Amino acid sequence: MGVNSYMTADRNIWKSSKFCADCRLSVGNMTETGAPLDSAGAAARRRRPRDRRRPPPSPPTPSTPQRISTEQLAEALRPHLLSPKRMWAMGYPLEIDSTSSKAVVYINPPPRPRPLQLTTWDVNAPEFVPGGSQSDSGRGSLGSTPRSDSDEEADAVEHLCVRCDKMFRMTREGEYLVEETCSYHWGRVCGSDSRYTCCNMPLGSKGCSAARFHVWSGTRPGMNGPLEGYVRARSPRGGVYALDAEMCYTTAGLELASIAVIAADGRLVYKSLVKPSSPVVDHNTRFSGIRPRDLARATKTLRDVQNDILGFVGNDTILIGHALDNDLRALKLLHSAVVDTCALYPHSRGFPLRRSLRALSEELLGRSVQRGSAGHSPLEDARAAMDLVLLKVHEERASRARLSNQLPILQPYDPLVSSA
Repeated sequence: MGVNSYMTADRNIWKSSKFCADCRLSVGNMTETGAPLDSAGAAARRRRPRDRRRPPPSPPTPSTPQRISTEQLAEALRPHLLSPKRMWAMGYPLEIDSTSSKAVVYINPPPRPRPLQLTTWDVNAPEFVPGGSQSDSGRGSLGSTPRSDSDEEADAVEHLCVRCDKMFRMTREGEYLVEETCSYHWGRVCGSDSRYTCCNMPLGSKGCSAARFHVWSGTRPGMNGPLEGYVRARSPRGGVYALDAEMCYTTAGLELASIAVIAADGRLVYKSLVKPSSPVVDHNTRFSGIRPRDLARATKTLRDVQNDILGFVGNDTILIGHALDNDLRALKLLHSAVVDTCALYPHSRGFPLRRSLRALSEELLGRSVQRGSAGHSPLEDARAAMDLVLLKVHEERASRARLSNQLPILQPYDPLVSSA
């Protein structure tokens, strides 16, 4: 058979129904040795849908907003300064009068998730005293347990543990009447099924962490005061600064342990460890980053830090921070020109709920803060607060520029043109 005969035979085989009904798959259905593959498997592969799922989004690239001059920033922040009424509602310390070093604070805590309880409190009961005195928690005794007449019991003060929500008692000198272990969850309650972020256990479950003592914040819901030891600037100095403070738990509540202040250009202006005036109960290292060895080498007292701060902060200086009311209470500083990122970026469900600095930084700046096991860094948090404010300023500038470009150019009135 000649070459042409072979070519004619090959063409006939290619066209035959035995070889393939679909010539496009004839070669693909054969192995290297010429044996046919499983036609059912090939058909399954042909029918397999293409994976159209989008790949997971990559995390946003960390960004730092462009810096502007201090004067420009101060002018742009004037509309965002908190009013005295707003400061009062958010828990900022306010002075009693201009000549006094005493302050008053109104604490309006955000609602905390609690498991369903069968027992309800009757707010109209005669024994219910909202706000309570220092010898009453405000929750009512329901007349079940008579008060002891001993001197120790009469001198006791009842506090609410901010970690496990249990009541505990201390003397006015700061000694625990009963040493009881505090079992608590350090994470938040999130999700539709209300689980703790620290251990993924449901709301109402036994705490996953334990501490030797209960702790309190140093304030109570409602009116607090008059409070001693507050200072304020008396003369103008200008400037815009962001500050962040870290606190530890003492027998007197939360006390200042570390502070950092930065300028509008991100430059570190002041940083110091602070020696608490009362005995430390818990260093709160998970959140404060403060360890016993840190406070062991701290030499400055609160009064020293107050004097240092007032060396460059005037009564017209704009202070920036996230939940700055906590920092000013710990610093015992009265100041009226403040910008709070909690107010700039409010919670979707409204006040008194607040968005965390970590969530705002990740969403808006693409920056991860407060993630390390060593605790928070006041310098890192202060810079994050400053950058969030700069981001808001730049967004408002860009919005005004777009609006001005969209407005039609108005021509002067011409009676001759109008009459025509």
